Amino acid sequence: MIGRNISILLIILLACCAKWTPLVAQDSLQVNNPPTGLIIEAPTNKKKPFLKNYFKEDYPSPKKAITLAIVPGMGQIYNKRYWKLPLVYGALGGVIYLIDYNTGRYKLYRDAYATRLDDDLENLLPAIPTTALKVRRDGFDKNRQLSWIGLIGFYLISAGDAFVDAHLKDFNVDDNISIVPTIQAEPFQPNTIGLSITINLSK
Repeated sequence: MIGRNISILLIILLACCAKWTPLVAQDSLQVNNPPTGLIIEAPTNKKKPFLKNYFKEDYPSPKKAITLAIVPGMGQIYNKRYWKLPLVYGALGGVIYLIDYNTGRYKLYRDAYATRLDDDLENLLPAIPTTALKVRRDGFDKNRQLSWIGLIGFYLISAGDAFVDAHLKDFNVDDNISIVPTIQAEPFQPNTIGLSITINLSK
């Protein structure tokens, strides 16, 4: 009888253990593992490339255009005036060629004139008179200086063009520009007729 009661008691205990074990296991899983439905995303602060920002933010910016114009042609690229690039590089390349040519000729006639004045040295360009050597030397020296001035001038012109072009990019020019002439008589001078022109710039 006692053995039968003990057997029944063991069966009841096993049943209770089997009933409560999944709950304990489930609670332990909930404590150790966070719910999968909650997703925490780390903030992404991806910065755009520097050049991409420079060309797109505050566009068009005259300040950025004049800053890029330090490199010839970059101001025109910033303003998307690509057709001006051959003009800029053609003008600057032509002036640089003139500087090189005039500098070479100036040095040639300078050295020839110096050897003509020094009897101990072998004369250069003996077929050219001494006065002509001096005139040519001075002429090429002047052309060389003018070429340098032209180079600086074209450089400043290209920078100024980029600056002004950036200013005028957002300038609104309306196509609806009309001129309306009217004839108006003066009330106090009946024999006088005035002519006025009204220019309509509105859309």
